[in-house]
Amino acid sequence: MNTSNNKSNSIPACLFAPNPSSPNFASRFRAAVVQLVETGNIHKHSDTCYKYWNANRGDKKSCRMRMPRKLISVSTIDPDTGHISMRRSDPMINNFNEYLITACRSNMDIKFIWSGSDAKALVYYITDYVTKMSLSFHDTFALVQKGITSIMNSSHQTNNENAIEKSGKFVLRCYNSLASQQELSGVQVASYLMNWDDHYTTHKFQGLHLIETEQYLQTQLNEIRSKQKLKLSAHGQYFILFYTVV
Repeated sequence: MNTSNNKSNSIPACLFAPNPSSPNFASRFRAAVVQLVETGNIHKHSDTCYKYWNANRGDKKSCRMRMPRKLISVSTIDPDTGHISMRRSDPMINNFNEYLITACRSNMDIKFIWSGSDAKALVYYITDYVTKMSLSFHDTFALVQKGITSIMNSSHQTNNENAIEKSGKFVLRCYNSLASQQELSGVQVASYLMNWDDHYTTHKFQGLHLIETEQYLQTQLNEIRSKQKLKLSAHGQYFILFYTVV
């Protein structure tokens, strides 16, 4: 079996990183970095690059990943602004760190935070990303409208239902419509299939069943109202009897 041929045909991301104690580590490390970059860290334009481009508005068709990037022959520092321009010899290669890309075995677009403006932009990007809704507003409204139409055309709907029951069914139908369209990550799916915990706490908490609790409170409220009505009714009859006798 020709193991060298099999190794050359393997995906670089699936290969082990060079052993630092092996002979000629420096040259092997450099070759591994070049192989990783050439196979996985060169940008290729796709529809995602022009996601927000609209020809009808007269937009200039440009890649939102800012590719290709300007070539810089020598790294320089602007003494007035403090901006650092790193050397770039290829317009389509994403920024990378040779040690990180060798350890992670994956593509990256790393950027060093040189200044305060970059730090502010990073904080904004992270905050905007983690709070981003998986569904846009117009998609959400369309799903709610679908729930309304489904409720109105439902054959199981009866005229005996009061407003509270109809509202409850409507909210549940809208929730099911929205929940069915939510995006799930691979980690969420794997955790569910493996029956792993979805949270970790230092204390044990008692589960609260909201529907049963609501039903119990509603029952108690109805009983209190019934007793108050009986009490008011009895008091009214006593007052009428007393007034008649007097």
